[in-house]
Amino acid sequence: MKIPLNTRLILFVTLATSWFTGFGFFLLDTFFQIEGEFGVEKHPFQNTALTLHGAAAFLMMIWFGGLVATHVPMGWRTKRLRFWGLSLITGLCLQIFTAYCLYYLANELARDVVKWVHLGIGLILPAILTGHILAGISHHKNHKNHSKKPK
Repeated sequence: MKIPLNTRLILFVTLATSWFTGFGFFLLDTFFQIEGEFGVEKHPFQNTALTLHGAAAFLMMIWFGGLVATHVPMGWRTKRLRFWGLSLITGLCLQIFTAYCLYYLANELARDVVKWVHLGIGLILPAILTGHILAGISHHKNHKNHSKKPK
């Protein structure tokens, strides 16, 4: 089931915002510390990046709910692209769970492990989405070509 263009554009902007702010936060948190009045401090843009990332993530959860209610059932009935679709659903569910853990876990070792899981999944989600889209385009083209052939 093809998602309408306007919806796709908003979804992709939201995804890109989430991805770039999340990766930006990671870079600032990991590699960019500054010398402050009381010694080494976190970068001043780190909080802004995390705030924007959280806002984009909330929008992504809304989009995810909408897709689970509309796009997923149609795809499941047609039995197309299940690998890519289930990979996306699993990745997004893990992102939601790990984000929850990052917010509420107090144990630093557990938080550190969860941080790397969240980062790893977050970095590969665009590749999974791209695979899903390209497989859908390929399936659509093959379906059109088969339906045009004379019998």
